[in-house]
Amino acid sequence: MSFEQRALSLIEDRYVVDLLRQLISIPTVFPPENKQAMLQMRDFVSSEMSRHGLSVRVEGDEGEDWVRPNVIGTITGDGSGPTLMLDAHTDVVPVYDRKRWTVDPFSGEILDGCMYGRGAADTKGSLAAMLAGTFAVARSGVRLTGTAHMVAWAGDEWHPSDSEYFNGMTYLAENGLIRADMGIFGEPYDLRITYLARGRVWYRITIGGEATHSATGKGINAIVKALQLIEQIYGIEVGQHPVLGRDSINVGTIEGGNQPNMVPDWCTFVFDIRFASPLTVARVRAMVEEKIADCQARDRDFIVKSAEVIAEREPLEFPRDSVLNAAIRKAGGRIGLDLGFGGGLSFGDVAEWKDKIGMGEGCLFGPGETKQAHAVDEHVRVEDVVNAAKIYALTILYACGYKE
Repeated sequence: MSFEQRALSLIEDRYVVDLLRQLISIPTVFPPENKQAMLQMRDFVSSEMSRHGLSVRVEGDEGEDWVRPNVIGTITGDGSGPTLMLDAHTDVVPVYDRKRWTVDPFSGEILDGCMYGRGAADTKGSLAAMLAGTFAVARSGVRLTGTAHMVAWAGDEWHPSDSEYFNGMTYLAENGLIRADMGIFGEPYDLRITYLARGRVWYRITIGGEATHSATGKGINAIVKALQLIEQIYGIEVGQHPVLGRDSINVGTIEGGNQPNMVPDWCTFVFDIRFASPLTVARVRAMVEEKIADCQARDRDFIVKSAEVIAEREPLEFPRDSVLNAAIRKAGGRIGLDLGFGGGLSFGDVAEWKDKIGMGEGCLFGPGETKQAHAVDEHVRVEDVVNAAKIYALTILYACGYKE
C-alpha cells in the first residue's frame, strides 16, 4: 500500500463527522468573548493533535477579559523540502436571533447530508478537515522531506482594542513564531482554489453645513451636500477583472442632523470600495480626493469637515500556477474531483505579514459555501468536509514531498 493509499485509508468518515460536531459544540463566540470556551477549544485541539502524533505548542495573546490561543501542531520532515502551513480559525460570530434557527446552533445536527451549527462553514468545517487530514499523514508513518504545520488560530471575528495584533495569525507572524513557504487558509469557498482577492478602501467623510430652523428656508443642509458627493463617488471609474469581476462601491452607513425641525449642519457617511489590480490603494484614494475637490470647486457652500481612510488593503494575488495549487489539484484528481480556481472576498491581513514568514504561495481553500458564513442555520455538506480532509492529506504529501 502506498503512502497515498494509507493516508486515505486512515481518514474515517465517522471520525471526521464526530470531530466537526465536537468543534461546533464548543461555543467560541466573539463578541462577547467567551474566554472559557476559547480555553476549552485550546485544550481539545491540543489533546487531539498530541493523541495523533503531532508535536504541539500554544502561542497567543490575552487581555483581562479575553484570550486568543493559537494551537500549532507540526509534522517535522528532514528539512530538505518546503514547509506547508494549513490554518483555520476557531472563533465564530454570535448566533444573533436564536428564534430564527431551526436547530440548536451548537448541536452539530445533520439534516439531508449537511451538518448545521454556528461555525459549520466558517470555519470549523475546514478546521475539522485539516485536522483529520494532518492526523492521517502523521499516523501513516510517512517520512516527509518538508514540514507541515497545522494551525488552529483565534481572533478572526473580533479584534480586541487592547491588543496590538489584528488576529492570531498576525501575532504568530509578527513575533516570528511560524515559518512557511506555502499556506492554505481554510475558508468556505466550496472546494475552489481561491488564489486572489480584491483590495479595499474604507473612507469616512463628514460634511458640514449651517444650522437654522427648518421653517426659515435658509441654512446649508449638510445631508443634501453629502448626497451630492456620494453621487460623485458612485461615478468613479472602477475596473473589471477577468476572475474577480467588477469592482464595487458601497455607502454602508450614513447619519446626520440632530432633529427634524433643524437644518442639519453635519452628515457623516462611510463607504467601501473593493478593487482588483491594476488599481491600487493610492489610486483609489486619489480618485476620491478628486471627487471631493470637484464638489468644492463647483459649490462654495460645500464644506468638508473631515475625510479619513479608516481601513485600507491592497489587492492580493498569489501565483496561480504554483507548486501548492498543482499539489491541491493533483490531490483532488486522486479522489475524483476536478478542482477549479476562483477569486475570494478577502485574505484578511495576510498581505501584511506573508513576507515575514517567507510565504510565497498561498490560497483560500475549504468546504462550505461562502454565503453560509454568519448565516442563520449555517451548515456545510458532510461529504465536502470528508473530501476536504482527503485533499488536505494528499496535498501535504505532494507539496512537502515524502520518501517511500
